[in-house]
Amino acid sequence: MDDSTHTITTIHAAHDLTIEIDEGRWRLYNGAQDPAQPDARLTLLEATAQHIVCAAAFARARQLSAPQFASTDVARVVVGWAPESRNWHLGLLLAARPESGYRMRWCGLASWPSGDERTYMEEAQQAGRALAHLIGRPLHVIPAPSTSPVTITGDTQPVQATTPLKPLQPTPAPLASADETVPLHRLPLVVGAWRLERTEHGLLWRHRTAWVLSTVGKIIVLVVLVGLYLVLGIGTQTSGIAPVKPMWLPWLGIVVAFWLFYNAWRNLRTLLEAQDVLADVEAGVVRAVGHFFPRERWLVPFDAVAYILLSQTPAQASWWLHKDDRTPITQDVWLHLADQDDRFYELAAIEQMEGVCHRWREVKAQQKIGGRRPLYLRDYDTPAHHAARVLAETLNVPLWLDIR
Repeated sequence: MDDSTHTITTIHAAHDLTIEIDEGRWRLYNGAQDPAQPDARLTLLEATAQHIVCAAAFARARQLSAPQFASTDVARVVVGWAPESRNWHLGLLLAARPESGYRMRWCGLASWPSGDERTYMEEAQQAGRALAHLIGRPLHVIPAPSTSPVTITGDTQPVQATTPLKPLQPTPAPLASADETVPLHRLPLVVGAWRLERTEHGLLWRHRTAWVLSTVGKIIVLVVLVGLYLVLGIGTQTSGIAPVKPMWLPWLGIVVAFWLFYNAWRNLRTLLEAQDVLADVEAGVVRAVGHFFPRERWLVPFDAVAYILLSQTPAQASWWLHKDDRTPITQDVWLHLADQDDRFYELAAIEQMEGVCHRWREVKAQQKIGGRRPLYLRDYDTPAHHAARVLAETLNVPLWLDIR
């Protein structure tokens, strides 16, 4: 009787992901457990020497053509340091196939928290090395610039340096600053027409009911005015009563009716195109769906998110309430999510966002210098900036501020 045993190696990654390396198997689990079923775990991906099988939600999030594919469909396993987000990433570079337009495709598997490049280097490379050895594919390691060169094994191929995202300031944006003196607001946050709240699946960024009702009210009022001006403009010319003087006055009413109709259409279009954004921690994706029609607009895996960008106009201070340690400010704000390919996905646009600045003299001078910089809540203490910080910390990515 064979009493030999083998050891299961467990590696923890960011976003509650867990990697288990067993004899002949490599598994990726969602470590977020249901309190009602503490022993139940969701397997996102399982690899053997011949096949790689993904959960349906994981395959859809990574935009894979099928939830199962052969090991030979993998061109290489990649473990790399991302300078822009200061963390390690693990993924598969899928071989070129007709369904992908004969282009290699990236499939992110896991990432590790941001920080020093040596903190999670061993875990990331151990996970990648085990996976590459199991499926018999080459391993590419992209080391951090400040670390010593990686020892190349027989299953490892060196890789050319990749071109990182280059912010205008060379220092990576911190997830949170030690100099930050303003405590982060608790959820839910009301941000203009938006509301950021926590749900059982993650963070939900949605339109407020008050905004929906207000927009519907505007449309109704505009439609009523359109009818009124058309009646006045056309009716006065066809009623048979004495003509209106001056003669151009009815035509002015018709022009105003068309202008009001255009504004009603714009509000209706804004209402129908409204979208809500969910940072789904369970599935590891950020997805946008229609507010009224739950159709998916776009989807970005957590591993593909590079940073959160908050763009804004220069803050304007209320001079009659000016206090250097607490100056009321207003600005227009645009919030975007950027992926590793530098594609931007709009999360929200907020006009006249009000808040306070805790060191106005310095901020006023800094705003005259354009470019991207880290965001500090002591400089822009508004609900929009707090919401951006919460999103960045949830996704474990940098947060950048850009003054337009």
